[in-house]
Amino acid sequence: MTAIVTTAGALSETQLDRLEKALVAQYGKQVHMNVVIDPEVIGGLRVEIGDEIIEGTISSRLDDARRRLTS
Repeated sequence: MTAIVTTAGALSETQLDRLEKALVAQYGKQVHMNVVIDPEVIGGLRVEIGDEIIEGTISSRLDDARRRLTS
């Protein structure tokens, strides 16, 4: 199983290890992670695994807040 992890900056080995363990616990399978560095996410993580997306980036939270304020 492959996870695409998008983050604003490089993750430490400790952070990668913790994330991998959490994903293995969640999905019950070994997970290979492809890390993509994208400064536009500002902070946090976005994980795409299979057809599921775990969105935890600062940029998505700001976009959500902006939409709520303009509605």
